[in-house]
Amino acid sequence: MKFSASFSGGKDSTLAIKRMLDQGNDLVALIVSTKKGQDLSWTHNLEYRYFEDVGQILACKVIFTRAGLEDYEVQFEEALKSSKDLGAQACIFGDIDIEGHLNWNRARCRKANIGCIHPLEYEERENILDEFINSGLEARIVKVNEDYLDKSYEGRLLDKGLIDYFKENDLIDACGENGEYHTRVEVWSIEKYLKKNIKST
Repeated sequence: MKFSASFSGGKDSTLAIKRMLDQGNDLVALIVSTKKGQDLSWTHNLEYRYFEDVGQILACKVIFTRAGLEDYEVQFEEALKSSKDLGAQACIFGDIDIEGHLNWNRARCRKANIGCIHPLEYEERENILDEFINSGLEARIVKVNEDYLDKSYEGRLLDKGLIDYFKENDLIDACGENGEYHTRVEVWSIEKYLKKNIKST
Protein backbone atom coordinates (compact mmCIF):
# COMPACT_ATOMS: atom_id res chain seq x y z
CA MET A 1 0.00 0.00 0.00
CA LYS A 2 1.17 3.50 -0.78
CA PHE A 3 0.87 5.85 2.18
CA SER A 4 1.70 9.33 3.41
CA ALA A 5 2.72 10.13 6.97
CA SER A 6 2.02 13.05 9.25
CA PHE A 7 5.59 13.59 10.41
CA SER A 8 6.70 15.74 13.32
CA GLY A 9 10.27 14.46 13.44
CA GLY A 10 9.53 12.83 16.78
CA LYS A 11 9.93 9.26 17.96
CA ASP A 12 6.29 8.18 17.68
CA SER A 13 5.69 9.40 14.13
CA THR A 14 9.01 7.86 13.10
CA LEU A 15 8.18 4.53 14.70
CA ALA A 16 4.80 4.55 12.95
CA ILE A 17 6.60 4.99 9.61
CA LYS A 18 9.07 2.21 10.45
CA ARG A 19 6.27 -0.23 11.17
CA MET A 20 4.57 0.54 7.87
CA LEU A 21 7.83 0.16 5.92
CA ASP A 22 8.65 -3.08 7.72
CA GLN A 23 5.28 -4.43 6.56
CA GLY A 24 6.27 -3.75 2.95
CA ASN A 25 4.26 -0.57 2.40
CA ASP A 26 5.49 2.29 0.20
CA LEU A 27 5.96 5.77 1.67
CA VAL A 28 5.22 8.46 -0.94
CA ALA A 29 5.06 11.65 1.17
CA LEU A 30 5.78 13.22 4.53
CA ILE A 31 3.22 15.81 5.61
CA VAL A 32 4.85 18.36 7.89
CA SER A 33 2.79 20.92 9.80
CA THR A 34 4.78 24.12 9.47
CA LYS A 35 4.18 27.72 10.53
CA LYS A 36 3.13 30.29 7.98
CA GLY A 37 5.98 32.69 7.24
CA GLN A 38 8.50 30.78 9.35
CA ASP A 39 11.10 28.12 8.64
CA LEU A 40 9.81 26.03 11.55
CA SER A 41 7.45 23.16 12.25
CA TRP A 42 4.56 23.41 14.67
CA THR A 43 5.07 21.82 18.11
CA HIS A 44 8.66 20.62 17.71
CA ASN A 45 10.07 23.83 16.14
CA LEU A 46 12.29 21.97 13.67
CA GLU A 47 13.69 23.64 10.57
CA TYR A 48 12.66 22.78 7.01
CA ARG A 49 16.15 21.45 6.28
CA TYR A 50 15.67 18.62 8.77
CA PHE A 51 12.54 17.40 6.99
CA GLU A 52 14.09 17.85 3.56
CA ASP A 53 17.01 15.66 4.64
CA VAL A 54 14.65 12.97 5.94
CA GLY A 55 12.59 13.12 2.74
CA GLN A 56 15.73 12.62 0.68
CA ILE A 57 16.76 9.62 2.79
CA LEU A 58 13.32 8.04 2.54
CA ALA A 59 13.00 8.90 -1.17
CA CYS A 60 9.64 10.58 -0.76
CA LYS A 61 8.02 13.98 -1.27
CA VAL A 62 7.87 16.44 1.65
CA ILE A 63 4.69 18.50 1.81
CA PHE A 64 4.84 21.54 4.11
CA THR A 65 1.49 22.98 5.23
CA ARG A 66 2.73 26.56 5.85
CA ALA A 67 -0.34 27.26 8.00
CA GLY A 68 -1.48 29.70 10.66
CA LEU A 69 -3.96 28.95 13.40
CA GLU A 70 -6.78 30.29 11.24
CA ASP A 71 -6.21 27.88 8.35
CA TYR A 72 -4.38 24.98 10.03
CA GLU A 73 -7.11 22.42 9.32
CA VAL A 74 -7.69 23.52 5.74
CA GLN A 75 -4.00 23.48 4.86
CA PHE A 76 -3.57 20.05 6.40
CA GLU A 77 -6.47 18.72 4.34
CA GLU A 78 -4.90 20.22 1.21
CA ALA A 79 -1.65 18.46 2.06
CA LEU A 80 -3.54 15.18 2.43
CA LYS A 81 -5.09 15.70 -1.00
CA SER A 82 -1.66 16.42 -2.46
CA SER A 83 -0.36 13.16 -1.00
CA LYS A 84 -3.35 11.37 -2.48
CA ASP A 85 -2.41 12.80 -5.88
CA LEU A 86 0.98 11.12 -5.39
CA GLY A 87 -0.76 7.78 -4.93
CA ALA A 88 -1.25 7.62 -1.15
CA GLN A 89 -4.21 5.48 -0.17
CA ALA A 90 -3.96 6.39 3.51
CA CYS A 91 -2.14 8.74 5.85
CA ILE A 92 -0.59 7.46 9.05
CA PHE A 93 -0.19 9.26 12.36
CA GLY A 94 1.92 8.60 15.47
CA ASP A 95 -0.80 9.45 18.00
CA ILE A 96 -1.53 6.82 20.65
CA ASP A 97 -4.73 7.32 22.61
CA ILE A 98 -5.78 10.92 23.12
CA GLU A 99 -9.26 10.79 21.61
CA GLY A 100 -9.26 14.44 20.55
CA HIS A 101 -6.12 13.89 18.48
CA LEU A 102 -7.29 10.62 16.96
CA ASN A 103 -10.64 12.12 16.02
CA TRP A 104 -9.02 15.23 14.52
CA ASN A 105 -6.87 13.02 12.30
CA ARG A 106 -9.86 10.96 11.22
CA ALA A 107 -11.89 14.07 10.43
CA ARG A 108 -9.16 15.58 8.28
CA CYS A 109 -8.76 12.33 6.36
CA ARG A 110 -12.50 12.04 5.81
CA LYS A 111 -12.56 15.55 4.36
CA ALA A 112 -9.67 14.64 2.04
CA ASN A 113 -11.21 11.26 1.18
CA ILE A 114 -8.12 9.32 2.20
CA GLY A 115 -7.68 6.45 4.65
CA CYS A 116 -6.53 7.13 8.22
CA ILE A 117 -4.23 4.74 10.09
CA HIS A 118 -2.81 4.97 13.63
CA PRO A 119 -0.14 2.23 13.85
CA LEU A 120 0.42 2.86 17.60
CA GLU A 121 -3.24 3.23 18.54
CA TYR A 122 -4.06 2.23 22.15
CA GLU A 123 -0.75 0.45 22.70
CA GLU A 124 1.05 0.29 26.03
CA ARG A 125 3.61 3.04 26.51
CA GLU A 126 6.28 0.61 27.69
CA ASN A 127 5.94 -1.51 24.54
CA ILE A 128 6.20 1.53 22.26
CA LEU A 129 9.28 2.88 24.02
CA ASP A 130 11.00 -0.52 24.17
CA GLU A 131 10.38 -1.03 20.45
CA PHE A 132 11.78 2.40 19.65
CA ILE A 133 14.94 1.90 21.70
CA ASN A 134 15.48 -1.62 20.33
CA SER A 135 15.06 -0.39 16.75
CA GLY A 136 18.36 1.48 16.94
CA LEU A 137 16.68 4.80 16.16
CA GLU A 138 18.00 7.66 18.28
CA ALA A 139 15.97 10.60 19.56
CA ARG A 140 16.83 13.67 21.58
CA ILE A 141 14.51 15.89 23.54
CA VAL A 142 14.18 19.23 21.76
CA LYS A 143 11.38 20.85 23.73
CA VAL A 144 9.77 20.43 27.16
CA ASN A 145 6.67 21.70 28.89
CA GLU A 146 8.14 23.36 31.97
CA ASP A 147 5.03 22.48 33.97
CA TYR A 148 6.38 18.92 33.92
CA LEU A 149 10.10 19.00 33.14
CA ASP A 150 13.00 21.38 33.63
CA LYS A 151 14.59 22.87 30.49
CA SER A 152 17.79 21.04 31.39
CA TYR A 153 16.20 17.97 29.78
CA GLU A 154 16.37 19.63 26.37
CA GLY A 155 19.16 18.09 24.33
CA ARG A 156 19.20 14.86 26.31
CA LEU A 157 19.25 11.51 24.56
CA LEU A 158 16.10 9.48 25.07
CA ASP A 159 17.77 6.37 26.44
CA LYS A 160 16.67 3.57 28.73
CA GLY A 161 17.70 5.43 31.88
CA LEU A 162 15.64 8.49 31.00
CA ILE A 163 12.68 6.38 29.93
CA ASP A 164 12.80 4.50 33.24
CA TYR A 165 12.66 7.84 35.05
CA PHE A 166 9.61 8.90 33.02
CA LYS A 167 7.90 5.58 33.74
CA GLU A 168 8.40 6.05 37.48
CA ASN A 169 7.10 9.64 37.47
CA ASP A 170 3.32 9.55 37.82
CA LEU A 171 3.03 13.17 36.64
CA ILE A 172 4.57 12.42 33.24
CA ASP A 173 3.26 10.35 30.36
CA ALA A 174 6.28 8.23 29.49
CA CYS A 175 5.76 8.87 25.75
CA GLY A 176 5.11 12.59 26.28
CA GLU A 177 1.67 12.14 24.74
CA ASN A 178 0.31 15.16 26.60
CA GLY A 179 3.14 17.39 25.39
CA GLU A 180 5.40 16.88 28.40
CA TYR A 181 8.34 16.64 26.00
CA HIS A 182 9.01 16.50 22.27
CA THR A 183 11.81 14.69 20.47
CA ARG A 184 13.74 14.86 17.22
CA VAL A 185 14.90 11.58 15.73
CA GLU A 186 18.48 11.92 14.54
CA VAL A 187 18.86 11.92 10.77
CA TRP A 188 21.78 9.49 10.80
CA SER A 189 19.68 6.89 12.61
CA ILE A 190 16.80 7.29 10.14
CA GLU A 191 19.25 6.70 7.31
CA LYS A 192 20.70 3.64 9.01
CA TYR A 193 17.54 1.96 10.29
CA LEU A 194 14.77 3.05 7.89
CA LYS A 195 16.40 3.52 4.50
CA LYS A 196 17.08 -0.21 4.08
CA ASN A 197 13.33 -0.92 4.27
CA ILE A 198 12.42 1.21 1.26
CA LYS A 199 11.35 -0.73 -1.81
CA SER A 200 13.79 -0.50 -4.69
CA THR A 201 12.33 1.09 -7.80
